[in-house]
Amino acid sequence: MFCNACGAPNPDGSAFCDRCGRPLAASGGVAPGGGAPMAAPPPPPPAASGANAFDMKDLKCKSCGAPLHPSSGDAVVVCEYCGSTIALSGAGWKAIQNHSMLVPQVIDQDGALAACKRWMDTGFLHHKDFETAKLLEAKVQVVPYWIVPASAVTHYVYEDAGVEAAEIGGSIAAAALIGGAMGGRGGGGMMVPGMMLGMGMSGGGNMAKRAGELAGDFQFPIIAVKGLGNYQPKEYQFDLTARLPYDKRKLPGGLPVLNGDVSEDDAKFQAKNMVVALQAQKAHAQHRLIENLSTEVNVSDGELLHAPVWYMSFQLKNGKQEMLTVDAHRNAVMNAQKPA
Repeated sequence: MFCNACGAPNPDGSAFCDRCGRPLAASGGVAPGGGAPMAAPPPPPPAASGANAFDMKDLKCKSCGAPLHPSSGDAVVVCEYCGSTIALSGAGWKAIQNHSMLVPQVIDQDGALAACKRWMDTGFLHHKDFETAKLLEAKVQVVPYWIVPASAVTHYVYEDAGVEAAEIGGSIAAAALIGGAMGGRGGGGMMVPGMMLGMGMSGGGNMAKRAGELAGDFQFPIIAVKGLGNYQPKEYQFDLTARLPYDKRKLPGGLPVLNGDVSEDDAKFQAKNMVVALQAQKAHAQHRLIENLSTEVNVSDGELLHAPVWYMSFQLKNGKQEMLTVDAHRNAVMNAQKPA
């Protein structure tokens, strides 16, 4: 059956159009008033801007029928009446099955400032930045994140200086013993360079090179709003054990709940890149002179998590600004942009 409003095809028996959300006639695809089945109408022209190919002001929630008010380009919309969530994809609007939330524990500014103080006063070189900082902006809102399950395996070759030193030291000791057993006629002096050279040349000169592997599993959060890059954690992990099914009634009244404009597919792509970078960072932190590093990342379908986040902006004593984002559920700093 086809929607009389936008012309989109829909499964027989559907109550609402998957594309525009309008009610569908119970005609099963038959023209109003009877007659021959309707032919598929031509596709509607593309929208002038954004991903929506229909009039967004006419969208309705498929759960409660309330009007939806997405902005141009939104990929995730939360119904402000019933809390249902829908995503825009190439097939039209579809319900998001896995939508969870973290309940805010810190909704007062003083509580968020306490988390900032802990972080700033124990930062690099223990500078007491907080006492001399001026608060420029503080706001809390419920921000959507795609939680992308990812597993990664990184293989690389590294140079192990500790093993190299131990092997060389052992070679010298062994050569001295052999030289002594030969009567000390200069044999010891000749054996040391010979054995060291032999070890150094064996295996194509890879005496101190080792193969390393680094595996990791992540529930990687990707901010679902393109304009909020400051909210993107680099290593921070939300307390997913405390998440609940999304229920708008559990949020304090008046707390802004944001829609998202990042699709799940885009989030998976970003998660892969960020996991690759994080794996490389961890490998370089463990070893020196890494080469031939490669990472394979597998991601699976995730969920949409709405998390309460404080955004705090400070002016430091030196005149530069520092921006912190605080997880309002755990009351912990999740990301910071330090001045250069």
